[in-house]
Amino acid sequence: MSSSNAEPVYARFVPPGAATLIKAAGVSGLRQVEKPVAVLFVDIVGCSRLCELLPPLTMNALIELYFEQFFDVVQDRRGTVNEIMGDGFMAVFESGTLDVNAEHAVSAAGEILRVTACIRAEREHDTQVHIGLHAGTALVGVTRFRSRLGERWTYTASGPVTNIAARLCQLAEPGAVFVSSSVVDLVGDRFRFQDMGTEALKNMHHPVGIHRLVTGRKGSEPSGSPSQVIFGRRENDEV
Repeated sequence: MSSSNAEPVYARFVPPGAATLIKAAGVSGLRQVEKPVAVLFVDIVGCSRLCELLPPLTMNALIELYFEQFFDVVQDRRGTVNEIMGDGFMAVFESGTLDVNAEHAVSAAGEILRVTACIRAEREHDTQVHIGLHAGTALVGVTRFRSRLGERWTYTASGPVTNIAARLCQLAEPGAVFVSSSVVDLVGDRFRFQDMGTEALKNMHHPVGIHRLVTGRKGSEPSGSPSQVIFGRRENDEV
């Protein structure tokens, strides 16, 4: 099989960032490097209950609907969905400076809340999401796991940034986005946040300041129907 025919095949199974690296430098280019990133964890609430109520194919189609729209939101803001875990996923924003990556991630989180509300209203299913977000320096690239059966690779961001984002997602109640104080320091002049105090997160040495994202950007009052407003921006604004 030629490389031109093989490329679309492997590109479906790896994140765009990894596919770009493979195309540019081959497998040898998939080393880990430290980068400024924002990491987003999203989990759909209510799937276990719906699994008991809906036929498997219907449930699968519903999850696909959510994920397809969520992934578009992430991609539109230059993020990459790098891991899917059951009814949740992890996304990495790594294309710019730390504050730009954090801004894109916060914007994506708010828009995912809006999309969820629209789907819930259309399908009349009681599903919501809870989201955690943290920003900082992480080791980004391919992690290799070796076993007797061979190697398994995953493209991810590893380190405390990822761990804290995952813990914040677990803490957030349905319909909420919890971000760290680090994120607020970066984009607190652009978005509204509610201070939720500090929390000692599991396996973290120091308490983490937690803030809840409040819908809307500072200095703006979104108007119009949900289809006309993208979280914090109009549809014709640049992201």
